[in-house]
This record gives sequence, structure tokens and C-alpha cells, in this order.
Amino acid sequence: MKKLPVFLSLLASTLVFASCEKEIEEIKDPAQEVAAAAANAQSKPELLAAGPWHLASLTLASATPGATATPAVDILPRMKAAQRDNQHTFKADGSYVLDEAAEKAYAEAPQQLTGSWKLTGDSLTVTQPNVTRHFFVEELSTTTLRVKLTQAGEQGTTTYTSVFSR
Repeated sequence: MKKLPVFLSLLASTLVFASCEKEIEEIKDPAQEVAAAAANAQSKPELLAAGPWHLASLTLASATPGATATPAVDILPRMKAAQRDNQHTFKADGSYVLDEAAEKAYAEAPQQLTGSWKLTGDSLTVTQPNVTRHFFVEELSTTTLRVKLTQAGEQGTTTYTSVFSR
């Protein structure tokens, strides 16, 4: 009988020590995380050429010399469905394809227009037959492409901001 309290106290102390054991957390080296992220990161041209882009937003802002700038207006809802569903594909070889997708603006229009593209820093140049446009790239990620096109004329400056998504 005298051994029972000793046995119970040993059992209780074992349970106490077992419950106090700390969990060991795996600590990752920040340098390894940065290296892994850099290995998975794509260059801007690779991001652009990773797949087709669809227009998600198109805003227009105009400024007349000597007047205050007008607020940006979203003109995407005012565009025809045939223009809103177009696919823009930037291929790795520098070629560009504008596909009319399901709806075409005109039945006699070609399904695809081709051209070329070049990305230098934050400047994207898209060349199609009879037109070359120079865009400023504000954002380029795996899911979003935001570009600005500014046109200056006698009446003032018009800035188009296009947001594309995958």
C-alpha cells in the first residue's frame, strides 16, 4: 500500500512532463524563400506571352489645354460585344494575334489580325498592319496587364487605360 502513492506520483509527474513538451516549429531560412521565389518568377516578356488576354476595363480621360482634366470614364460598357470579347495573344517569338473570338464586328472581317510586339522596360510597342501603338505598362502580373496609351492632338490629350485579365 505504501508503494501506491509513490507509483501515482511517478505517473502524475510523467504525464506533467509529457504535456509540457514544446512543439518544434520548422523555421525556414528567408534567403531560401527568396531564392525559391526568384526561381519561380517569370520575366515580363514571359508573363505577357503566358496566354491570351481579355479586356476587363477601358477608361478614357481627356485634358484640354488651359482646362481642368476630366475624370476618367469607363467606356467598356459602351463598346460593342464584338470588341469586348476579343483575345489578345502575345507570343514568345514576338508575334501578336488579335482574335475576334466568338463575335465578329463585321462578317467579312478576318477572324485574326496579326502583328508584332516588343517589350522594353515599361514600354510595350504593338505593331499591326497600318498602325503602331506605344503603351506604358503600369502593371504586369500572371493575371493582370494594365497599360496606358496617351494621344496628344490639337484638342488636348487623351489617355486610354486598358486593363486585361486572363
